[in-house]
Amino acid sequence: MDNERRSILNTRRYLLIVLGILIFAGISIVLVPAVRPDGIIKLSSTASQEPNQTQESNQHSESPGPAAMPSKPAPAAPQAVNPSVSAVTEAAVKMGVLSCASRINQVATFLTTNTQSGVFIFPVQKQADQHLFSTSFELLRPDSSTIYASASFFPNQDAVYDTVEYVNTGCEELEKTVFKDLKRVGVLKKNIILLDGGAVKVFLMPAGSGTIVIKKEVVQ
Repeated sequence: MDNERRSILNTRRYLLIVLGILIFAGISIVLVPAVRPDGIIKLSSTASQEPNQTQESNQHSESPGPAAMPSKPAPAAPQAVNPSVSAVTEAAVKMGVLSCASRINQVATFLTTNTQSGVFIFPVQKQADQHLFSTSFELLRPDSSTIYASASFFPNQDAVYDTVEYVNTGCEELEKTVFKDLKRVGVLKKNIILLDGGAVKVFLMPAGSGTIVIKKEVVQ
């Protein structure tokens, strides 16, 4: 009789465990945006970063660090403290990219904070975890300005990202005002100014009456 009761209890526990797993899986499928056939994922706005994450105080202070124009040297992208998992990370894991998943989550969260964003994930080949994982983002700030960002990740956890935006102010004026705390390294050839923001390098390229601001960081 005791053996029969134990068998019934064990069966009930097993059913409850299976039911819990199915519910969790269902919630995950609903919450994670699907990758469309064209490789694009639409992301919703994410919460603001914690104070110890990369932030820059300037005229676009509501935007994520990589796309903003700093009033002081820009620090390296920090270790992510936001416990949530980016939809980009979820997609990477589903594609078999595991070795650099934590770095993907760190940089993707960093780039998309306080923006409405979409991302294109470049197709991965067989043995995806042994190859480059590359993404391109469109980031929309609350003021409706648009930023292009690119981030690529390597199996050894290294990553590199760039952000590109147009500012309707000349290069010299930007260098003297918004980027006044950054050191000029020099001019690449004739027109593009390179400024040193520490781990982040800032490039100012003339574009009509304004400037294309490019920021780049190698995260290791």
